[in-house]
Amino acid sequence: MGRKMKAAVIEAGPDIREAWVDAPQTSWAQYLHELNAGIPHAGRERVRRDMRTMIGGFCRFHGSPSQNEAAARFKAICERAQLGGAKAVDPSREPVDGGGINPESVIESGADARRAYNAMHIKFGKQVMLHLEYVIVHDHGPTAYARWLHRGKVQSGQVTGRCAVEFRRIVDGLAEHLKLAGRA
Repeated sequence: MGRKMKAAVIEAGPDIREAWVDAPQTSWAQYLHELNAGIPHAGRERVRRDMRTMIGGFCRFHGSPSQNEAAARFKAICERAQLGGAKAVDPSREPVDGGGINPESVIESGADARRAYNAMHIKFGKQVMLHLEYVIVHDHGPTAYARWLHRGKVQSGQVTGRCAVEFRRIVDGLAEHLKLAGRA
């Protein structure tokens, strides 16, 4: 009769990392109770994140927390800045507020992201933006990045390591631009 649905399980792997994040279901009273009880991570819960989804290929560069946050923000800005946006509208459903579909709302939703993307493009230039997009958005790791920089030639581990260090330096500049550089 009824099939049992399996819960989605994120398996452990090199790109899966655990982190403590704010628990959205925790009330203020519960948070205060946990603080008074001396619970080390009051108001927070442990989650498993797929870093590849969040920061693309940069997860294989082993960046610092501020670099990872800068890469995540860069990827989010690139995705939101796309023309057409990601705001879905179902024309078959009746609007709740009685109004119709606003075709400009899709364009307006990505306007801030496009401004941020353009500011980064002006600051870093076309070449650096190509490097950031190649790794973070298009999900390429250090070896693929080194091959891309050296026009397809197979590189030694030292050259790949130097390319990875140089890319982390680029992401440091991105973190500074996004005002994340001083964070631990």
